[in-house]
Amino acid sequence: MGRKPCCDKLGVKKGPWTAEEDKKLISFILSNGQCCWRAVPKLAGLRRCGKSCRLRWTNYLRPDLKRGLLTQLEEQIVIDLHSHLGNRWSKIAARLPGRTDNEIKNHWNTHIKKKLLKMGIDPITHEPIGKEKEEDETNEKSNINGDQTICSSTTTESSSSSSSSSSSSSFDPLMSFLLANDEDAASLTGDIDPSWELLLTDSTSIELPVWDESFPLLLDCEDFGVHDFLIDL
Repeated sequence: MGRKPCCDKLGVKKGPWTAEEDKKLISFILSNGQCCWRAVPKLAGLRRCGKSCRLRWTNYLRPDLKRGLLTQLEEQIVIDLHSHLGNRWSKIAARLPGRTDNEIKNHWNTHIKKKLLKMGIDPITHEPIGKEKEEDETNEKSNINGDQTICSSTTTESSSSSSSSSSSSSFDPLMSFLLANDEDAASLTGDIDPSWELLLTDSTSIELPVWDESFPLLLDCEDFGVHDFLIDL
């Protein structure tokens, strides 16, 4: 369910207001005061929409309405209010008696905004334009420095991990055990009996047994299996 229209569109007059219509609206409001704008057209004898009557009275016909451009004092008030309220023209107009929100908005876009830009002030943030650029540059530098610190920390961590892995890989308990056994074996070679050294060096004097057919026991047992010797595996 949407909001009901303020009046029937059939038979409603559109376009600029005439002097006669202005007189009817002024006489009705001065004699009866402001009431429900939906009922004003019928009570005042106008073939206008209620919204059109309200805008005509507020922006053009009310007696306390100021004419002409805004003064320097009013412009400064608008700038101060705009820095806190932004583009809330109706609230700004409520602080300036005799001025309408539409008039203030038009004066801001055509005059005040251009003045602020010439002064080097951003009309949106009300800050110097160079200051915003400096802040952006500082933010970019801080972001770059943060990225560099992160990269340096990661490189130090990787180098420390590689050094720890190399130190751990350099210490191998198996290799140390084998090297220790080799040292023990080398130390024991000095205590060998000279007779054993003679046997090891003079291999020609040692006669090895020759295999022949004179071992009947082995020949008898060559076809036996493991289980024939009563060996349990």
